[in-house]
Amino acid sequence: MSLSKFLACTVSAVTVIAAVGCADGTGKALTPTLPTIDSTTNADGTRLKATTPVASAPRASVRVSNLTPQLTVANATGTFGAATLAYEFEVHEGTTRLAASEPIGATTSAQTVWTVPSNTLKLNKTYSWRARATTGGVAGTWSDAATFRTPAPPPVDGPVACSSSAGPVLIGCVGNAYPAYLVSTAKGDGSLERRHRNMEFIRDRIIETGRCKGLDLARNFKRGSPVISHDFIVLRQSGQKDRGVDIASGFDDVDKPLKLTWQVFGLDRGYGFPFYAGYPTVDCSGVN
Repeated sequence: MSLSKFLACTVSAVTVIAAVGCADGTGKALTPTLPTIDSTTNADGTRLKATTPVASAPRASVRVSNLTPQLTVANATGTFGAATLAYEFEVHEGTTRLAASEPIGATTSAQTVWTVPSNTLKLNKTYSWRARATTGGVAGTWSDAATFRTPAPPPVDGPVACSSSAGPVLIGCVGNAYPAYLVSTAKGDGSLERRHRNMEFIRDRIIETGRCKGLDLARNFKRGSPVISHDFIVLRQSGQKDRGVDIASGFDDVDKPLKLTWQVFGLDRGYGFPFYAGYPTVDCSGVN
């Protein structure tokens, strides 16, 4: 080998520029594949050569709808190429780490999602979370922390926090908040009476929650009589005729759990004949 070729290969090997070219004796420098992991460190001491992921949702102390929220991070990218990255998540209360994930492969090319395990969070608290990229057991820089609040505890007999004013979502929120009122009442005497009381309780919570979400819901005078319907309420909207909403299916069947529904009927359907009975003022301060 000539002296010039020897020197070229020696320099290339030291600087990791042309190892393959030198090996085949050409002496030509090749474009290197720079490392994802390096002996040099980032400012925080980590060694992964990648951008920092972004904790995108939930954030800014938004109130989530349940105690097992999904945390979403905007994925990182390898600084020198398409590295295969996974993501680790942490949830904190103050300075205490409550939960941490194993490395999770990217959910999509743009983001990765992790669900906080059950029995980790408590009602009406503020938590912070963060995430970082990792590969081969070597981690990168943690994202900035984001915060969220968990749902407020349901009041003894009031509206509940709900993410939407859509009827099916409303009944889901109320049913999830008061599961004890949905159970079968078949055991013992007075089972039908207990079912009626439970139905009335759920009916009023649906009305209150809907009113807190901006709907004009009210009780219904059954067939225009002074009797208030157990499982039928009224939806009033500007510029429209009042409509009836059937909120339970077979609620007199005490052998089965109470099944909530959201079936809207108008006078043109020949069913229900809603008679708006009104409703007292609702305190929404604890849920909005």
